[in-house]
Formats: sequence, C-alpha cells, structure tokens
Amino acid sequence: MDGTAASEQFVLYGGDLRNSIEDGCRSFGELVVKRLYRNGKKVALVDGVTGESLTYHQILERSLKLANRFHRMGIKRNSVVGISSENSLHFPVITFATVMLGGTVLPINHGYTMSEFAHVLQLTKPVAIFASPKPLETIMLLRGQSPSVKLLVSLGKQRPPGRVALFTDLFDSSPIHSLTAFTPQPVPLQRQIAVMVMSSGTTGLPKAVQLTHHNVMTVMAYQAEDPRYTELPVPIRVLGLLPFYHVFGFMLSLNSCINAVPMVVLPRFEPHLFLRTLQDHRISMVSLVPPLMVFLAKSPLVDEYDLSSLYAVLCGAAPLSREIEELVRTRLPNVATVRTGYGMSETSLGVISRMNDKVGSVGKVHKTTRAKVVDLETGQPLGTGGVGEICVKGPLIMKGYLNNEQATREAIDAEGWLHTGDIGYYDAEGDFFIVDRLKDLIKYNGYQVPPAELEDVLLSHPKVRDAAVVGVPDEAAGELPAAFVVLQPNEKVTAAELVEFVAPKLSPQKRLRGGVFFVDEIPKTGSGKILRRQLRELLQRKAKL
Repeated sequence: MDGTAASEQFVLYGGDLRNSIEDGCRSFGELVVKRLYRNGKKVALVDGVTGESLTYHQILERSLKLANRFHRMGIKRNSVVGISSENSLHFPVITFATVMLGGTVLPINHGYTMSEFAHVLQLTKPVAIFASPKPLETIMLLRGQSPSVKLLVSLGKQRPPGRVALFTDLFDSSPIHSLTAFTPQPVPLQRQIAVMVMSSGTTGLPKAVQLTHHNVMTVMAYQAEDPRYTELPVPIRVLGLLPFYHVFGFMLSLNSCINAVPMVVLPRFEPHLFLRTLQDHRISMVSLVPPLMVFLAKSPLVDEYDLSSLYAVLCGAAPLSREIEELVRTRLPNVATVRTGYGMSETSLGVISRMNDKVGSVGKVHKTTRAKVVDLETGQPLGTGGVGEICVKGPLIMKGYLNNEQATREAIDAEGWLHTGDIGYYDAEGDFFIVDRLKDLIKYNGYQVPPAELEDVLLSHPKVRDAAVVGVPDEAAGELPAAFVVLQPNEKVTAAELVEFVAPKLSPQKRLRGGVFFVDEIPKTGSGKILRRQLRELLQRKAKL
C-alpha cells in the first residue's frame, strides 16, 4: 500500500447528500426566492414576546421590497450589510434582501464594546448597518470613523436623533404584484461571499470568516436531509433563542425559512419567558448551549411548566458534560433524543454530530464532509484511537478570513484541509471525541474568549509585570476566564481591584469570573509561549486543597 492509499484509509467520509446542493439555483438569493415561494402561506416565524408572525410569502414580499429599496440606494453585489441586534423577525428579511442582490450579510454581536465595534467596522467596511437601540448608540459614536457606512437604520420603535432611518421607512405600502417576477443574478457560487461571521482568534482581535453562497447552500441542503428534523415523529416547531449573530443561531434561522421549519423567536433568555414559550407554543425541538442545558437540568422553575411537547434537544457551541445530559433526560422523560454536535464558524455550522446515545462523543462526520486526525508532531493521519488534531475538508469549509491571507494559510493547508485546533480521536465505530484544544480560546457560555485580549488589558495596569489567562472548568458556563498575575517589585494590588480594572474595558463575557491568582513567574517555553497547561494543572491543585 503506497503512502497516499495509507493516508486515505484514515480519512472518514460522511457520505453524499441524496439531493442537489444547488437545487437548480445559480445563487443563494435564487434559492431563497424559490423556497420561500414554495413554502407558501403557512406561518414561518413567530415573535415569542409580541406574538407577531410572518408567513413564508410575507417574508419573501418584505425581502423583495427591501431588496428593491437597497437597489435604489446603490447597495449591490459585494456591498456589506451589517446587522447588530437581538433576535427578531427582521433578521432573515435583511439577510435575504442583501443576498438577493449579491451583497454580503455581516451579523455583529450587539454586546460588543466600542473598541470591538470599531475594529469590525474598519475591517469589514459595511455600507449599511441595521441595529437595535443599544448597539446603535455605540455605532453612532463611531460614525465619524466609519466613512463606508452610508445607511444607518434603527430596528427600534422610536426615531433616534441624527441621520438614522427607521426600519419601517424602507418599505412602501404598494403590494408586490408577483413574488416570482424577480430572479437574483447568478454568482460564482464558490467564490461569492454571502455571509461574514466574526470569529475571535488567539490574537484577541475578531477575524471575519467568509462563507460563500455554496457554503450556505450546503448547510441548507444538509439540514433538509438531517434526520433530526426529517424523522421527528411529532409536529416540528423550533425555538430561535441562540443569537442570530452567532453562526449556529444564524444558520438555524435561515433553515427555518428555507426548509419550512416553523420557529418561535426570542430576543433574549429570561427563565420564565423561555419556559413559558416552550410550553405555550408546544416547542418540539430546541437548540441550546450547555448553560441552558444546566438550567433545564437543575432549575426548580422547570417543574412549574408543562414541557411535555419537547421531544428533541440539540446542544452545540461548547462541550456538554455527561452528567448534565443524563439529568436532562431524567427530568424531561418525553425528550427522546439529546444530540450534540461539533463545528465552528470556519465550517459554516456543524461538521460532526451525534445521532446515537454514545454519551461523551460528538458523533460522526456529516454528509459532504471528510475528517481525519493528524499527529501533532508529524502531521501524519492517525487510525482508530490515535489522539491528534482534527482536520476537516469539504463544501462547508469557509473561503478564508477577510484581508488575512496569513491566518487563512495557517488554518487551511494546500490540500484544502481545515486544521481545527481541536485535539481528539475517533473510535472503531467512527464516533469522534474531543480531548482538548490546541487553540487556547476559552469557551464561556458559548462565547469564544481569547486569553491574549485579557492579558493585554492586565498588562496595561501599571502594577502588573506579567499575566496569563486560562479557562477554569465550570458546570454552568463551560469555562470561566481566570488570570495569573506577576506584580511589579514592591507593588500591591488586590484580586478584586484587577477584576474591576478589566471589566469595563471588554465585553461582559470576557470578565475574570474565574478569579485572579498571584504568582512569582508565568511558566513559558524558551521562545516565550505561555505554558497554559501548567497553569490549568496549578488551578486543579488549588481546587483540591
């Protein structure tokens, strides 16, 4: 057996889709028009707070009207349109109007600080931004530094001061005579960027992950055949609680519209609102992150509501512990399936997911995707049980990072394999297990927290000589950022003072909830890289004392 054949034997392939990814369409915009029209006058989206609803045809009509307005304003192919808002019924409409014209949708975390917003606007140069009131205030303060932004739109009810339009201003009252008269222009499917999502790197600054029309169409085609949806033995109704600015929540919102999966949308998590929505709307499937699984497993409030309609629970964005999964199954006996998955912004959504009850595994490779585990030293593919870096390849892999060729080359090798930075293995049945992360990102409540960003803030404190940040395991949040600090000679500062020093400078998820620990030296390699594993071991020893 030659080297190529030997390495191919250690590549796991998820298989082909039954149906075409493109479905005869030459752009994602064309697919949007085709599917929304086909899905008809049934209710697609419901606002869980106000009760407002939209049918598939209403979404199509609004999207066409907005696209028409965009066209008159000069928003066209390659124009970037940002959305920074809590989940709402507007989100898919803005998305569809943008892609119909060949533009690029940019979901932005509405919790970003001013410096984070400034970086994203400078990097991506959006021509239009739609924002809810809170992020709009921050964006307006940056307007002078963002000459690319020609249109600023408030998704709130009140008209803010300054040159800001209201969302309702962009729609005229005249009806659309034909919902199929407009056919979006063809685009080069594998090159044209449909969506950019922001992904934090270990450098601390968010990178813009570029997802093509073909990437997004592949997600839609995969989800159309996903047995978690197609084989649900009860009427399907899902909950749109995961933030739409995150690739997980964003793709689920598109799936609801494209593949006719009715969704109840919630703008935020509030315990009673969440439980009441599950109960009153008879939600049958819910996609959550581990902290919400902990809530379902442990909160006494759960017993006050009838959750008997809930049949399937999907969990992603961070590892789910065996204990919490089993507690949810025990507490909610009607839940027949708890499913976990593995993916990242760079893979458009999940590329591995678990369909069986092998607790602890993240599952098998998705259709259309190839996966392998490579030795950390040699890069050679490993067989069953070999622990190394997980690499994936296929039509779900991003085009690359915007204006960052070096980071793109570091992530995607010459053969098209995406190096995930996650360490794991697969067993004899082809089920994958995640062991550790090569990348040092801390996962707090599904957010990626780059240690380098917190370290930079700590090092800006005049009394701090050196600092390193690692994640402390936490049942509810996944991980909590914790800092090890070396003080300048003869200086004194308390842990609480440093926690307070960091808090206002970064987003809420980046606060030092894991604590601050003072040490004499930060362990490092000869080349100056922080040995975070040693620090994690030190934390474990402290926890046992």
